[in-house]
Amino acid sequence: ASGIFGNVRIAPGSDNNEIDTTTGNLILDSASGTTQVNDNLSVSGTGTFTGDVIAFSSSDRNLKDNIAAIPDALDKVNALSGVTFTWKSDVEFHGGKNDTGVIAQEVEALGLPYLTMTRDDGTKAVRYDRLIPVLIEAIKELKIEVNQLKNP
Repeated sequence: ASGIFGNVRIAPGSDNNEIDTTTGNLILDSASGTTQVNDNLSVSGTGTFTGDVIAFSSSDRNLKDNIAAIPDALDKVNALSGVTFTWKSDVEFHGGKNDTGVIAQEVEALGLPYLTMTRDDGTKAVRYDRLIPVLIEAIKELKIEVNQLKNP
């Protein structure tokens, strides 16, 4: 079945189903407080969340080949600047707000895979969760140095 409900068109086709909101926003709200997507979800715009985003990434050893520790992690961390800043006023969702972060170009210069991406408009973005392994290896390098100083 298909139908038009206000500015929402639900139309099952031969290849896909579609919900079209060409004249406004689409708000999904459920009486129970939970809206489920039981398939892959692709968002081509910016996702804004007012609550927590809870996710898990597959990290099982059995799914990986060519495992190697990140070399010179402490040097990599030392090449980064942890900064506070104010977003320029014309930046969507953030304009004028104070924030804390890193500089994407510095992260990109580390040469590690998938830490940054370049968006269609040319700006760079950082996958902050991917910095954690670098920090772990840097801490381990510091631990070795501390142990050497304690026990010459």
